[in-house]
Amino acid sequence: MLNLRDIEPFAIGGTRRCYVHPEDPTRCVKVLRPDRTPTARRAVVTGWRRFKRLQNFDDQRKETEAYRHLKRSGQLDYTHVPRFYGTVETDQGVGIVTALFRDFDGGFPKNLEELLPGGMTDALEKAIDEFKQWLRRERFLTRDLLPHNIIAVADSPERYRLVIVDGIGNSEFIPLSHWFKFCARAKIERKLTKFDDRIRILLPAGTDDSDAGA
Repeated sequence: MLNLRDIEPFAIGGTRRCYVHPEDPTRCVKVLRPDRTPTARRAVVTGWRRFKRLQNFDDQRKETEAYRHLKRSGQLDYTHVPRFYGTVETDQGVGIVTALFRDFDGGFPKNLEELLPGGMTDALEKAIDEFKQWLRRERFLTRDLLPHNIIAVADSPERYRLVIVDGIGNSEFIPLSHWFKFCARAKIERKLTKFDDRIRILLPAGTDDSDAGA
């Protein structure tokens, strides 16, 4: 069992805490925040959702299943998604182990929500375009393309590479996008339209829409 209690997380998201793996600095361990465990999440919902199975509230399980689906389907291009190394027991529950990304200078990458308010740069616009082309080419399915779930890894001072670190997987109750290519393509285009809108909202006031990487 990994002991994470005495380690400072390098990132805390809306659902999880992220730690550098104590036995391998090239890997990340993601665990649920105490207030985002399946039990804690079900306790605050109302109506019919209270009767959903506990596993339906488990984001760790959903992401693990998403990665396993990628492996079964042969979708192993990890250019824009962290490589998956399985799960591990920790003192804070089940941890998902993935590749850890750092910038060329050794620092931790910022996400789009942090970068875009500073304005669109040529390097960032190119990275967004490459990311969108990859999503279309690989028919990569996500729950939502939220800017705070997408980091911009600085491979050099002039080049970014976007990596989606959360929200991986298909949110459909009936997974038509897994079965039919045209459904997957249509879903990705809908997600990208919303993604473009979120980018525009984050850009400084007065930024032209053509600079939003659409």
